[in-house]
Amino acid sequence: MSDSRRSSRSSSARSNRSSKPTSGGARRAAGVRRAPSRASSGAAPAPKGSSRTGRTGAAAGSGSAPTSRTSVGARHAGTGAAAGRRTKVAATNFLNYPRAGKKSPWRFLPSLRMIVGAMALAVLAVAGLGIWVYSTTEVPEPSDFALAQTSRVYFADGETEMGTFSEVNRTELPADEIPQNIKDAVVASEDASFYENRGVSPRGIARAFVNNLQGGARQGGSTITQQYVERYYTGTNTSYLGKAQEAVMALKIDQELSKDEILSRYLNTIYFGRGAYGVQEASQAYFDKDAADLTDAEAALLVAVIPAPSSYDPAENPEKATQLWDRVITREVAEGMMTEEEAEALEFPETVEPSSENSLGGTNGYLLDAVRSELVAQGFTEDEINTGGFTIVSTIDPSVQDNSVQAVENLPEDRPEQNHVGTMTLDPSTGAVLGMYGGEDFVSQSRNDATQSRMQAGSIFKTFTLIAALEDGYPLDSRWDGNSPKEFPGWEVKNFGDVDYGQVTLAKATESSINTAYAEANLEVGPERTRETAVNLGLPEETPGLTDDASNVLGSASPTVAEMAEVYATIANGGVHHDAYIVESVTRPDGSSRFQHEDTGQRVMDEDVATNATVALQGPPTTGSARDLQNVMDGRPVAGKTGTSESFRSAWFVGFTPQLVTSVGMFQPSEDGTSEEPLTPFGGAENITGGTFPTAVWGDIMSTSLAGEEYLDFPEEAQLDNETRERSVPEPQPTQAPAPTQDPTQEPTEEPTEEPTEEPSEEPTEEPTQEPTEEPSEEPTEEEPAEEQPAEESEDQPAERTQEEESPAAEEGGDDPAAGNIRPTEQPTAQDEDGVETAGPGSGNGNAGGNGGGGGNGNGGDG
Repeated sequence: MSDSRRSSRSSSARSNRSSKPTSGGARRAAGVRRAPSRASSGAAPAPKGSSRTGRTGAAAGSGSAPTSRTSVGARHAGTGAAAGRRTKVAATNFLNYPRAGKKSPWRFLPSLRMIVGAMALAVLAVAGLGIWVYSTTEVPEPSDFALAQTSRVYFADGETEMGTFSEVNRTELPADEIPQNIKDAVVASEDASFYENRGVSPRGIARAFVNNLQGGARQGGSTITQQYVERYYTGTNTSYLGKAQEAVMALKIDQELSKDEILSRYLNTIYFGRGAYGVQEASQAYFDKDAADLTDAEAALLVAVIPAPSSYDPAENPEKATQLWDRVITREVAEGMMTEEEAEALEFPETVEPSSENSLGGTNGYLLDAVRSELVAQGFTEDEINTGGFTIVSTIDPSVQDNSVQAVENLPEDRPEQNHVGTMTLDPSTGAVLGMYGGEDFVSQSRNDATQSRMQAGSIFKTFTLIAALEDGYPLDSRWDGNSPKEFPGWEVKNFGDVDYGQVTLAKATESSINTAYAEANLEVGPERTRETAVNLGLPEETPGLTDDASNVLGSASPTVAEMAEVYATIANGGVHHDAYIVESVTRPDGSSRFQHEDTGQRVMDEDVATNATVALQGPPTTGSARDLQNVMDGRPVAGKTGTSESFRSAWFVGFTPQLVTSVGMFQPSEDGTSEEPLTPFGGAENITGGTFPTAVWGDIMSTSLAGEEYLDFPEEAQLDNETRERSVPEPQPTQAPAPTQDPTQEPTEEPTEEPTEEPSEEPTEEPTQEPTEEPSEEPTEEEPAEEQPAEESEDQPAERTQEEESPAAEEGGDDPAAGNIRPTEQPTAQDEDGVETAGPGSGNGNAGGNGGGGGNGNGGDG
């Protein structure tokens, strides 16, 4: 190419580069080929716009055809000076993942934008979750365990504690009754920031988190508020989720309750060891005092054992307990709650020995069990009783109860181990149980010998026939055949010793417990009337052995001591029956009443009938088998009846004064507990009868319980409107009269009483069965008690003494035949009485309190 052409092209290129582009045109990079120019066709070059609109407008203005499109290669090719600079590739999505313009594997690594976005989303999610959890988490009702409190049972005075019922040994105190010294100690030791934090401690949580990561024992960083939530609402939980829930609740609780209330609730629920929950029970368990009386040193020790009560108890680990006690005091000083001088003056406190006694141990266990049973019968549940924190006031008089226990303990030391005694003392005007002896120890023997053990009633059942006869028109002076043996259709009845008593009044038959006379009376009124009367007076219809058979009068039924006490209380109360009860009131922890006993007295017997029955029942304790009570009771009027079952398998005395009723029963179960055995003699006695040790126990209980009380008399005999029936019984032949004239004269020679030895040999040979001689014998008994009372009682005894001479087994009558109703006017009775006292268990020396002497039930037993 010639120089002129090169020069021309160069000049032309410079001219093109120096010229400005037309409006809307696009500047081309160097080296990019332009579209063919249309200059050759005479058309001016169309300016290229930066947009499709620009280009279209330019084309329209020029009226020429549109230019051709630039090739793809031309668009992406670099030009001249810009060849070394590369264009940034745009992201294909918001997170730029996979990363645009990166080659594998780099394109799959998270971009910064993705990392920041993920972190932002996580923060928002956590925040949202926290807000949702806080707003939806409700503080639940406190757990049953947290609310459980000990129910306390008190004697009738409302102050002397009898025992407790509890699943959790806790007594809750109001916030203002918890001493400040233990509040300060627990804050200093457990959560120094308690009054500043909002229920959780971030620093504590962080410390626990680091400890857990390092493999230490799992910690929760819990504040006092969190510990309170754990014990009061959620229960123990060491999982992170559980702790998170606990923290949320703590935040809410901190907003709802004051700090002092939270702290007080915490101190009322925390476990301190020795079975004690809450500061009140802990104070009792460690120092035998109320929480209000705690010293600073004692408060510090209680707080020191909180982390591990069983391990840090001073009784188990005194060295560790001392170390932690000192730590609590040091922290109190550091927190300004105690001065250095005050801390230096403190000494490690002495604690009481941990108690291992069973709450139901001893004699009180029977009382507590009876209280529980009555509460259940009133509609309480076992859980309610054990956890309700009730204050339960019983009817038990502490002095009467002590007297009951002491009376049994006063029995001779050689009393057999298998010998069982049950007693119950009631207030007849209300039915309130004032005292009860159910056994020596409830833990070793849970069966209550007063309320659960049953024994044959013996002659104490004659009282029901007596009342039935009075109701049916037979007065106390109606006469009945007391001879022995006596044949009835399909039944033969004997008095103890097979003694003939002749024609006797109903009152005399009661005094001397004459089996044949009462058997006749029972058939006359009807055995069903005897049963009906027993039920009307309060004996349960389902009592074992309670039938309409003619023998029911001799005590074939087997009641409990408690049932007979309730029945005789009806008589003592003039015919108004009250159900026996032992719970007076139940009060909730807030002071409101949960239960109050309501009187349910109901008249079941005419008052005059009850009065006349009481008149007849004064015979046995006055001139009958229980006559020693006159000395024991210091002349106080007593009514009652002894009873001894066949073969001496049980012995009773149930009696009353105008103020109190007491029932005493003694029996001996077999070793396997499936049957009754004859009572093994003890205390120098040959046989155990109702007139011996049961009467002695009765006298001990009643004489001490009534000490200082007013002497009250029973009402005098009343004239009943229905007294229209009399008995006309043929006078018995004195077939056995000679026997007493021979034997009693020998017996007195062994005893110091010799005055009667002359008359027994003469009087019985005369006309002893004539009515005129019998009736006068009863009147003088009342007019001249010093001499005639023994005579009345010994009316049973001469025959018994006769049997003693013939056979030692004759002494077994111990109860009522001690009155020997053979001859009302016989003088040897005093002499025989002494002999009986010698023969009776302990009655000769006065220890037994019962005058011994005879009786049997059924055929040949006393009543």
